[in-house]
Amino acid sequence: MYGGLGMVMRPRYGGQALIEGVLIRGRAGVFAAVRAPDGKVVTREERLRDPSASFWRKAPVIRGVLALRDTLSIGMRMMMFSADVAAGGSGDSLKPMSKRAMVGAGLGAAALFAALPNLLARRWGRGKLESPEQTGLRPHLVEGGMRIGILLGYLGIIGRLKEVQRVFAYHGAEHKSISALEADAVLEPASVQKFDTAHPRCGTAFLLQSMLTSTVVYAMIGKRSPLGRIGTRVALVPLVAGISFEVLQFNARHLDSRAVRFLNAPGMLLQRLTTRQPTDDQVEVALQALQGAMAMDAEDE
Repeated sequence: MYGGLGMVMRPRYGGQALIEGVLIRGRAGVFAAVRAPDGKVVTREERLRDPSASFWRKAPVIRGVLALRDTLSIGMRMMMFSADVAAGGSGDSLKPMSKRAMVGAGLGAAALFAALPNLLARRWGRGKLESPEQTGLRPHLVEGGMRIGILLGYLGIIGRLKEVQRVFAYHGAEHKSISALEADAVLEPASVQKFDTAHPRCGTAFLLQSMLTSTVVYAMIGKRSPLGRIGTRVALVPLVAGISFEVLQFNARHLDSRAVRFLNAPGMLLQRLTTRQPTDDQVEVALQALQGAMAMDAEDE
């Protein structure tokens, strides 16, 4: 998942694993590097809007919703680019993804992680969770547990696929490269490989934080009809995402706190499912993406 902006002297970089490549986002734009079948690295860059030019991009919670929208939009475009390059194409003839497809993908994710856990929790707890003495926090904790269980099951299943394992290795390469930069280490494979594959600012941690935030938010809306519960859960996905974004931004600014590191521990542990140890070749691609994003920032100064 992309990081936000850090101190003025150094932007905070974040990224995303692609098919046979890595995408890195800085202050000025995003830079993708993908290894083609012939061994060459094909790159693509895209400039970003200045977040300081819009009031809404600085407003708490709302900026998180907009950041998530941008992340999904850019990520899908670059994923299509990487798929074309990895298949032997040039990556230049791709059509932009339609808004209908993006909305469909968003609704699918909302149904999987917002609506389905409620339905499963109700079926599992029928006759138990709906009694008068069980109308407090317990039903929401059960639903939250179902939501996290679905996430773990999903990651565990797709992580068995060889193609996905390669993507997860590039995910690890992305994290190692950014950690090396933040530690002022030499940006070479031998040095970068010494760092861990987990990173505090990761989309996996964002997903877990969203699961936890949703449990609290949904508990606050009280009881509704079955259809009303599903509707409110889907409708509140942007709010949950915005709050989760703010929590992660706060944690990222206070990593020197023992309490914050303790709270970040589950998200770091969960990344064992979404990262793999990369090869030096994969780290080289991640470094090329990182250095490309850094060059874009340098040109923008």
